[in-house]
Amino acid sequence: MKRAKENQGAIHNKRIKHIWLFVALSFGVLLLRATYIQLIPGAAQSLRSIARHQYQSQFDLASYRGNIYDHQRVPLAISIRSPSIAINPRKLDLSEKQIKRLAEILDLKEEKVRQLASKNSYFAWLKRQASQQAAEEVKKMNLPGVHFLLEPARYYPGGSAAAPLIGYVGIDNTGLIGLELKYNGLLHGESTKVLRMKDARGQQILLSPDLAEPEKPGNNLVLTIDRAIQEIAEEALAKGMSNSLAKRGFVVVGDPHTGRILAMANSPSFNPNDSERVQIENTANLTTNWRFEPGSILKPFIVALALQSGKVTPYGLHNCEKSGRLRIDRKSVIHDEHPKEFLTTEEVLVHSSNICIYKIASLLGKEAVAEGLRSFGFAAPSPAIEFPGAVSGELSAWQKWREIRFSNIAFGQGLLVTGMEIIRAYGALANGGAVINPYLVEKIETPSGKIVQDFSSEQLGRPIASDTAKIMRHVLARVVSEGTGRQANAPSYFTAGKTGTSEKVDPQTHAYSKEMWVASFVGFAPVDDPHIVVLVVLDEPQKKSHFGGVWAAPVFSEISESTLKYLNVSAQKVAHG
Repeated sequence: MKRAKENQGAIHNKRIKHIWLFVALSFGVLLLRATYIQLIPGAAQSLRSIARHQYQSQFDLASYRGNIYDHQRVPLAISIRSPSIAINPRKLDLSEKQIKRLAEILDLKEEKVRQLASKNSYFAWLKRQASQQAAEEVKKMNLPGVHFLLEPARYYPGGSAAAPLIGYVGIDNTGLIGLELKYNGLLHGESTKVLRMKDARGQQILLSPDLAEPEKPGNNLVLTIDRAIQEIAEEALAKGMSNSLAKRGFVVVGDPHTGRILAMANSPSFNPNDSERVQIENTANLTTNWRFEPGSILKPFIVALALQSGKVTPYGLHNCEKSGRLRIDRKSVIHDEHPKEFLTTEEVLVHSSNICIYKIASLLGKEAVAEGLRSFGFAAPSPAIEFPGAVSGELSAWQKWREIRFSNIAFGQGLLVTGMEIIRAYGALANGGAVINPYLVEKIETPSGKIVQDFSSEQLGRPIASDTAKIMRHVLARVVSEGTGRQANAPSYFTAGKTGTSEKVDPQTHAYSKEMWVASFVGFAPVDDPHIVVLVVLDEPQKKSHFGGVWAAPVFSEISESTLKYLNVSAQKVAHG
């Protein structure tokens, strides 16, 4: 018995020793850890970092985005400070009357205000990028738990002018479409970081917005666009749309010698300053993102290629069929609206004969026509301008052309082009034969004005000689003075160009429609020394008739007259009083 008690006492003492040993070791480990943390900076920093993650967090306010300017440095898109309103729902106790008033001021639904105010958190956005007036009205309510932060917001001084080209940004100041999207990385800059604390449960507590890391503004874009010429194009296009009741349309104005794009107008458009109400169908940049069958505006390139090859001469005669009909095969016939029996090569364009343009194309042959059109930049491997959603034209392999397809291509049906391809190709006729790629961005600059990247013209080739181009300028001047393009005549300047009227494929029947047309005119001015090349395209004019000479040519005339006067080009015609 005594021996058993002695054994139990020994075991008890042994356990106490083990416990004390464990306590001593634990204390030693803690002492060593504390010493390590105090003496080793990296370890202390690591713990402080863990603490920050446990008790602090941060959120990003949108960065101060770089500006977009026109060629004259007129601002097209700028960043302004806009008030955003945040709340601490734990401190916000709203009456129904206050909920109704906030909803009214901030253009929100009452239920949304009620839900935000009842959240079980310390932070929620009530309204981001509110108007200054709205923010002042909310401040007057003197509500506890309401915080005001200034965020960069985007403002477009021109409103809807050039909107599909410039694009717009979302609530986080990130580009969504257009140049704002394409150059988002350069424009965006670095965000402002605002500190928030967390309570023991991890709920967010907003501290003073003054406790923020500074932002880094984005780079600026300087475009080739001229705001004044853009306004001229927008106004003329709007008038053309109203007169023709077209469903949509666009205008491009370019410099044929440098490739600089001076204006890009689209209809319909939208107001990027009211991005919450933007309808996506109104945001398309038709100049770069729409392919269409060109119709007769393609004919000058068939004639230019034939003149260059020596297959025809300007005054050589062609039998254009007195009947106005030419059978291509057993099933297919092409015809002319206003038949004439014999026409010179120049007159084929002046009167826009389908039959004779096909006969001239036949002298060249299918392969030469296909390769010649590609040499002018049609159906290129990549779009003429890099732009979100931009496309290239489409031209099938010449080996697959049946004779009816060949005839259709000769007068501009059966292939697809883009507005930028047309502008590029007509630029070659205007400048002496050089195909110059168009461009939109002149330079990229840092906020301090240092040039990051400079852009200039790029010549892609020379499909015709300067003498051939000179003949083509003369022929296209005759189209305006005595042919289908009379309404493209400008009061003070001699102009040149070509009308186009192309049938559209009905998406229901997959056949050419007799009700849907594309009306166009493209040309340059002044004839002897072209300063501008202008393309006008009106999609599906609802008024009769549907011809490009009726609806698109007057738009060209108005743009040419106003733009050349703005550029201080001397008038060529004497006004008669």
